[in-house]
Amino acid sequence: MRSLIIIQIILILASTVGFYHYMGEVTLMASFFGGAVAIVNTLLLSRRLDSAAGMADDNPDGGVLTLYLGVIQRFIFVLVMFGVGMGVLKLTPPAMLGTFALAQLAYMIYGSKKAK
Repeated sequence: MRSLIIIQIILILASTVGFYHYMGEVTLMASFFGGAVAIVNTLLLSRRLDSAAGMADDNPDGGVLTLYLGVIQRFIFVLVMFGVGMGVLKLTPPAMLGTFALAQLAYMIYGSKKAK
């Protein structure tokens, strides 16, 4: 999981530099906010996977339920944080959403690296 977070941090920094270069200083906080949401989302996933793995031996259905609840939890978390970022903090939406999306590509990079 540490490798995945390192890849996400690299992508977040690259995205932040790109948005800063093209849209200016106003995008810095939005980019970091979007990246932070992505990293916390990854940490929530990691916690749920560990919990489900522990439950799978005793109660397979409980492990699956834990995974489904984790999906719902992460979905709601991301929606609420985007609402806070755009509505309350008035952050630049393209920078926040773009950095979040780019950080999510870390899953694909990590998966392809692991498959080799």
